[in-house]
Amino acid sequence: LTILGLAAGIAAGALAGCFSERGATAPVEGECRFPIGEGLPGSTVVVIRGFAFGPAEVRVRAGERVTWINCDEDPHTSTADEGEWQSPLLAPGDIFTQTFPSAGAFDYHCEPHPFMTGQVIVE
Repeated sequence: LTILGLAAGIAAGALAGCFSERGATAPVEGECRFPIGEGLPGSTVVVIRGFAFGPAEVRVRAGERVTWINCDEDPHTSTADEGEWQSPLLAPGDIFTQTFPSAGAFDYHCEPHPFMTGQVIVE
């Protein structure tokens, strides 16, 4: 029972690492092992996995960046609903970073999979 609890704690920690806050350093599991925090200072990370953006909603301050990492097996995009940005088609393991200079709420989706949606809230 103790080993099971330890395994659950380790799994929860690994999952939390995939969706780490700015400045954290943790590997993203799967095809795109990427040390969050290294090369992404001041960037909030959104992981694309299982045909979903995680977290689906992120909050940043004006002037900060959001970085999408494709940890899925299929290509995806980060495409603003109102045209503010358009990533290239991200192959598994690719990343895309967008700076948000001004406040607002920005809805986005994946171009090839429009059911995949998210929101960046800039304060």
